Amino acid sequence: CNLREAHWLRRSLITQIPQPPRVFASMRPAAYIFDLDGLILDTESLCVEVAQQVLSQHGKTLTKEAHLAALGKRPLDCWRDVAAVLDLAVSAQELVDQTEPLLQTRWADVKPLPGARRLLQHLQACGCKVAIATSTSRSTFDKKLAKKPWMRELFQASVCGDEVANGKPAPDVFQEAARQLGVAPQDCLCFEDAPSGVQGAVAAGMGVVVVPSLVESPDTKQVQEQVDGQAGVRQVLPSLLAFDPTVYGLPAFHDLVEGVIPMEPALKLKGTVVKGFGRGSKELGIPTANVDADSLRHTIAEAVTGIYCGWASIGSSKEVYRMCMSIGWNPFYGNKEKTAEPWILHDFDQVPRHDCKECVSC
Repeated sequence: CNLREAHWLRRSLITQIPQPPRVFASMRPAAYIFDLDGLILDTESLCVEVAQQVLSQHGKTLTKEAHLAALGKRPLDCWRDVAAVLDLAVSAQELVDQTEPLLQTRWADVKPLPGARRLLQHLQACGCKVAIATSTSRSTFDKKLAKKPWMRELFQASVCGDEVANGKPAPDVFQEAARQLGVAPQDCLCFEDAPSGVQGAVAAGMGVVVVPSLVESPDTKQVQEQVDGQAGVRQVLPSLLAFDPTVYGLPAFHDLVEGVIPMEPALKLKGTVVKGFGRGSKELGIPTANVDADSLRHTIAEAVTGIYCGWASIGSSKEVYRMCMSIGWNPFYGNKEKTAEPWILHDFDQVPRHDCKECVSC
């Protein structure tokens, strides 16, 4: 399949997202604190790939429980908890030593997650103070930003995991980020994706917007309970694209096209066509063809969900068709595995039969 140059527009999927009361608009945060991995940069896809490679050498696989235990932590803490979950008789330091060489040459190529650059640029335009509070070490942090000079221009401070006494879920990294910005922690709004990071930010006294790195289908009721029950949590969003700055007293985004968010960069997917199992296939008898789940694991981050529109090509055909596509979990059937369900907006004389589909969406 040949990728086509395309401009994608993406509408955020915000149905059933708990919204904070508008009272926050009169309490504009003095500063904004961001995690890095899994929130701004898609490092988790790479980490999962390498972790699976290392674990296979020890006769283990990365389970959902082990993945969840690792989210948001410093490398040594991460591997310590993974080894405990998997009952792996290998020291955390040895696992780090096996992992780091596989990661170091690839850090610079990790890509920003949807909505990250857009939000950071908007905060800069509004004159906001911004800091990064990450579990990663300073040397690795520099490698991750090596090919992203634009990013360093968008924050005024950064604190890394090896620069504080205690890693997440301790509040140290968040407290230090606030100190460097000259702002009290309770006056900061923090963005986090991992449970350990949320706990640390709340412990520091910050309000938190959670953009979870979802390993499995989200439980809407559980999400609502998290917002209502955990002090400090303000919202749980499917991606940074769903963040509404006006809720916190900031100007609105000005880039919407007919109410739809432009994607920059475009989201490009390629995978094997598998039989559709969505509502159209089962209830309406409409033939659908999904992109296989294995392809998705290597091309999109866990944080990427929503409704997209753009273009697609099928097989070796030179034709390019308009398309809309959902990425996530089908709420009609409650499936547990994330899927990409493209709907090609074209009337075919006969159903095309190809084993490959390539999509560009925004």
